[in-house]
Amino acid sequence: MNEDKHAGNVILLRTACITLLLGLVLAWCLVMTRGLKIPYMLNIFASTENLLSGHLDYLMMTMLLLGFYASKIRLPKFVIWPMALGSIGNPTAFLVLAISPKIHSLPYMLFLYTTLSLTTFGFGMAAIKLLRYSLK
Repeated sequence: MNEDKHAGNVILLRTACITLLLGLVLAWCLVMTRGLKIPYMLNIFASTENLLSGHLDYLMMTMLLLGFYASKIRLPKFVIWPMALGSIGNPTAFLVLAISPKIHSLPYMLFLYTTLSLTTFGFGMAAIKLLRYSLK
């Protein structure tokens, strides 16, 4: 029988790669806005504070995803997918605010609260699962 070397959590690894790459792209955007103050980039990113928050959030999500992946504890799909979607969605909310700081439209608010809920549910359930596993 072929054993799954990813413990069924390969989605976490793939999502971590995506969030890391996005974090790296935003790092360069920060260099071009905060460091070099390139006017074109400053026109795109009206709020460099939110750009920094998005950058840091992508990197934090990367670390969380890699940590849960490295545990090699099998997580159910209904936990993995909210973790993956929320890990991309939460920092993206900051990115939207970096481009349009005054956005408070209903679609944005729905997106924001949906991604916050997904992330909270996914990582919360994963933490409970790992805690229970550690107590066996």
